[in-house]
Amino acid sequence: MAFYTADWVRKLVKEDHVALQAHIAKKGNDFRSYIDSTLPFTLYLDIDSIRKNILIPNSKFIIGLASVLKLKDTSGILTELDNAYKKTINYYIDSYDTLTRQQLADKLNSLKEAVELGGIKETIQAQFKNTVTISNLSKRNKSVLIMSPKFTTIQSKFGSVVKENFDLSSFSDNIDDELGDSPRNIMSKYLDKNFGVLNNLGHVEVDVISTVANSTEIKRGLVSPRLLQALIEWPKDSRPDLLTRKFSKETGQAQTRIKIRKKFTSTKLVLEMLIEAGMMIGSVESQEENLKKAPKERAFLIGQNLTSKIKADPSIITELETSKSLKKYLADAIISSIKTGKVEEYSSDTTLNVASIVSKESISITPSQKAASPVKLPTTSAASVRQTKEVSLTSLQNLINSHLQDVISANMGDGDQHNVLNYRTGRFAGSVKVEKLSRSREGMITAFYSYMKNPYQTFEPGFRQGSPKTRDPKLLISKSIREIAETRVKNKLRSVSI
Repeated sequence: MAFYTADWVRKLVKEDHVALQAHIAKKGNDFRSYIDSTLPFTLYLDIDSIRKNILIPNSKFIIGLASVLKLKDTSGILTELDNAYKKTINYYIDSYDTLTRQQLADKLNSLKEAVELGGIKETIQAQFKNTVTISNLSKRNKSVLIMSPKFTTIQSKFGSVVKENFDLSSFSDNIDDELGDSPRNIMSKYLDKNFGVLNNLGHVEVDVISTVANSTEIKRGLVSPRLLQALIEWPKDSRPDLLTRKFSKETGQAQTRIKIRKKFTSTKLVLEMLIEAGMMIGSVESQEENLKKAPKERAFLIGQNLTSKIKADPSIITELETSKSLKKYLADAIISSIKTGKVEEYSSDTTLNVASIVSKESISITPSQKAASPVKLPTTSAASVRQTKEVSLTSLQNLINSHLQDVISANMGDGDQHNVLNYRTGRFAGSVKVEKLSRSREGMITAFYSYMKNPYQTFEPGFRQGSPKTRDPKLLISKSIREIAETRVKNKLRSVSI
């Protein structure tokens, strides 16, 4: 699996540091509001997704409305809301200029050139200055992809468009003695007051899944102000996709993920182009889902206090580097999570207590920085490990498989090293799975694993690209399995490819 985000935001912030500092100096502003008012934002509206996530009979909005109108049957309200969202989709299609897929590709290429050559903000302002829709994803009553110059542009108008498209004429205008007002007035006031309860605009994760025969490739894109905030503090020589993967897991992005499927082809889908370019993509989500993610984002400590740190030390954004290596931070995070269940905040001053005893009941394994030597997983002391006969092979297998992709990714090369397998898309690491564990009378544990032989077996000795032998996938897999297993058991362990 390949992860994408707006890793170019570091260059943008460095180029635009004067404007950024002026922005956050104003009362009520922070780094998030800078991102929301600077970067383009694409909103994907899909009626099927809206029906699934918003138009739910037992949602807080519908239950509350049924209560004030004293209704037992809410189907009429759901129908009118459904019509309002379809009219909103049509409104954007009819009201704004349309870009073709090729025109969008040209704009994204201009942004790519600016990232390489400079002038990112100026290019964004020139290429994405107007709200437009993308023709390939515009289908009346069905879907529309809206590209706006910034999040605040579309946020300020979306709610009013939906409310204007809600047909109040189906509700009586006569005063109801029991209600004390007309159903129409009650509905209008309730919609105005509680629209934020009905839905929110949220930044979403997008999966583009390509399949052919028995092979699958996933491209996952995620860009949100909170993630970009963390990215600024992420060491500049470390892979941003590792941070994106960590953020995705810990903040519950999967709950609102958009999945797009396609067959392997040289033609890229519109959403695929957007995630590769690091563009923000959003969708309509329920307030309930939004509130579930909010505390998880607040608990994500990397970049948590970025605004105050920039105010105290502007060199954070002019230099965009840190004195603490990612390898050391990851080691700190592992020890902290094992001891307390919490991840220590990223800081260049944090020290690592290597004398801590590792608890086998709580373990977090995180990919290491590729440019440095691999982070060693914590090992248990003899006093803290149960006897081998008490260790469940099933639980050990589950532990290995739950962390195997991350550890393999961490142990791969990062770049063009000839003597090791280098990380590219994450597809190889994601394909490895321990299928079975066995234990001999002498106590040796054997892990039987599978991986995507086509095309990666070519790096095994005896095959076309099998030299040097250090690139053998089996060596990398065996090492990674052993590192995870050693956090639980002291047994000798061997790995066998099946």
